[in-house]
Amino acid sequence: MLLNALNIKKEYGIQTVLDIEKLEIRDGDRIGLIGRNGAGKSTLLGVLSGRIACDEGVVKRYCPIAEILQTGETEDEPEARLLSQLKLRDSAVKSGGEKTRRAIGAAFSSRAPLLFADEPTTNLDMEGVELLEKMMKGYRGAILMISHDRTLLDQVCNQIWELDRAAVRVFDGNYSDWASQKERERGFQEFEYQQYQKEKRRMERAADALQRKSRKMAKPPKRMGSSEWMLYKGVAAFQQGHVQSNKSSVMSRLEHLDKKDRPDEPPQVSMRLPDAGRIRAKNAAAIRHLTVSYGNRTVLDDVSLEIEAGKRTFITGNNGAGKSTLIKALMDRAPETFIASEARVAYFSQDLDTLDPEKTVLENVAEDAAYPQHICRAVLVNLYMTKDDMFKPVSVLSGGEKVKTALAKVLVSGCSFMILDEPTNHMDVYTMEGLEHLLESYDGTLLAVSHDRTFISHTGDVVCQLEKGNIQKSTAQKTDTQHSGKY
Repeated sequence: MLLNALNIKKEYGIQTVLDIEKLEIRDGDRIGLIGRNGAGKSTLLGVLSGRIACDEGVVKRYCPIAEILQTGETEDEPEARLLSQLKLRDSAVKSGGEKTRRAIGAAFSSRAPLLFADEPTTNLDMEGVELLEKMMKGYRGAILMISHDRTLLDQVCNQIWELDRAAVRVFDGNYSDWASQKERERGFQEFEYQQYQKEKRRMERAADALQRKSRKMAKPPKRMGSSEWMLYKGVAAFQQGHVQSNKSSVMSRLEHLDKKDRPDEPPQVSMRLPDAGRIRAKNAAAIRHLTVSYGNRTVLDDVSLEIEAGKRTFITGNNGAGKSTLIKALMDRAPETFIASEARVAYFSQDLDTLDPEKTVLENVAEDAAYPQHICRAVLVNLYMTKDDMFKPVSVLSGGEKVKTALAKVLVSGCSFMILDEPTNHMDVYTMEGLEHLLESYDGTLLAVSHDRTFISHTGDVVCQLEKGNIQKSTAQKTDTQHSGKY
């Protein structure tokens, strides 16, 4: 036993963030902690490590704990052997990716029996994520990590903790095992709901039939004279009482019928374009011999690229390779770039500059939308925004909520050419799968920058790798692990 937590409670104001009966971490555990944005995952990690005090409960730690914080802050230095492996250099100014790599190196250098990691892929490029995965798979201690990287959760974890409504459910297996079990549970819940509805309707029909029979008994049958009815009335009253008793019995059983709720699931939304909205040209966009330099540093060196209409093209590469620079050149209509004249372009940028902070989420999304408001709402629900969220002003939203709002605005724009720059940053796994399912029905052209391997394999057709100023194109590697996203 490395850690044991009992009856943990944590509140912020009137909100109960954690209400957990029991958690255990043992040697060999590789735990992925998942939950929606704002569920309290980082708070739970802080409580278990001792950085955050719980209001009630006891956490017993039986070994040292190393931590990788989401901020990348660390007072320790990595071992010399890890400096080169993580491609770290001495510099007074460190990028977000360099801070994260240094924090990873320091934590692994400690060789603690228990490693906590809060979004360790933050600011890492694909090379960094793959290196982290390799290091975690070879780590000799136990691991508890918060991550939205589904490939990492699949490759490293043998247990999933799901934090939902302040409580934690423990699942054996990796992320795909968790998702499959959740789908099975949802299927069984749907079956139980349908059986409940079927039995409820049967009882209601039986009660209605008995009620009609009772009313019929209160009237004399046709062709029965008044004298005969007077003689028969007592018998009819007795029979009517028996029928009413049967009806009362049915109603009582109906009232005590074990109610089953329908499983929650986002409404189905189609992002399919009308025939007239598609790009007819072979290429939606093209770049011809683009070179971009900053001072003495050449970021893009004579780069040429064709974005085929109707395809989903992803641009990948290490931090600083020029991915966002390439997108910016395209959006700025640099002389070396071309976008089809018939293309209707919608752009999601990391700075979220398309949002009006004074307007509500729904006002921002519905403004200039090509779809009616109920579709705008449905898209937001698929991105796990609640009805209350929709009426919040953008100025009070979290980073993740702003990303969802800006993405929804792009999705309902009716564009034939969608350009997304790192759309999955700040997203939880639920929202990422929701976005994938919205994009499934989109039949326009997609150009996206991403480091998320699962997102690329589920959504992409073509992958363009930027390296040392040049670009290499390949076919996206599809996987068969896509889930319904209805959790």
